[in-house]
Amino acid sequence: MSSLLISSILTLSMMGPTVHHQQCNFQLQHDLTMTPQQLTLSSGSTELWRIDQAGQLWVEQQLQSTSPAQREQLQQYREGVYQQGKTTVHIVVEAMDLAYSAVDQVLTELTGRPLSQHKSMQAALQKVAEVQSRIIVEQGDTLLIRGSQFDALGHAFGSEFEAAIEEVVESSMSSIFWQLGKAFFSGEGSFEQRMEAFGERMEKFGSELEASMDLKAAALEQRGDTLCEQIQQLTVLEQDLISELPKLAPYALFQQTTQAMQRR
Repeated sequence: MSSLLISSILTLSMMGPTVHHQQCNFQLQHDLTMTPQQLTLSSGSTELWRIDQAGQLWVEQQLQSTSPAQREQLQQYREGVYQQGKTTVHIVVEAMDLAYSAVDQVLTELTGRPLSQHKSMQAALQKVAEVQSRIIVEQGDTLLIRGSQFDALGHAFGSEFEAAIEEVVESSMSSIFWQLGKAFFSGEGSFEQRMEAFGERMEKFGSELEASMDLKAAALEQRGDTLCEQIQQLTVLEQDLISELPKLAPYALFQQTTQAMQRR
């Protein structure tokens, strides 16, 4: 049970540069570099497209002929992707912090030792954090999201991570049995009363942890819903641009949903 809890919390929170929602879908296959002045999509060292501050568009390093109206749309698109990219990264970071906090509390309760004292788990989590730091690079106003390396995050949850989970589970079970034994043979009241007190303690911990996590997760979910609405608007704008500038079609950032189509 503790293995499932820990791995589920971490996997759900460390989602990387991908936003999934029932009404929006943002999937990045290439590398996206964003600044307030410029938006660039690349594959390795090859530039796929670029939009500058004036709304000029380059596709495969060729300047495209665009009308003033199209350049205005391209400016809106560049600004929107930049703002939503920054928001997405901040939500991911906060979700990761929330997951670490939950894991720390669970380990402390089950093993009597905080996350900082579980060296193998710390090492595994550090590896995940290092991979994510390579995928998402934020320096001042510049944000780089390496969608091409997103698979590396899945690899970080490999054998080393599984071994760390197994070690935590073993120490958790040892601690639980020790606490059960202590409840059997010490404390006040009858055996049944001591068992009931132990059960109530664990139930209280679970309820308090769930309440704490639910409150923080609800705030993140609300922000995620707002982000999703904005992504839907960007999806419509992107489809409008593609219809007029079809060379952008192979490099779309957003997958159009039925609802997004209805909003057009």
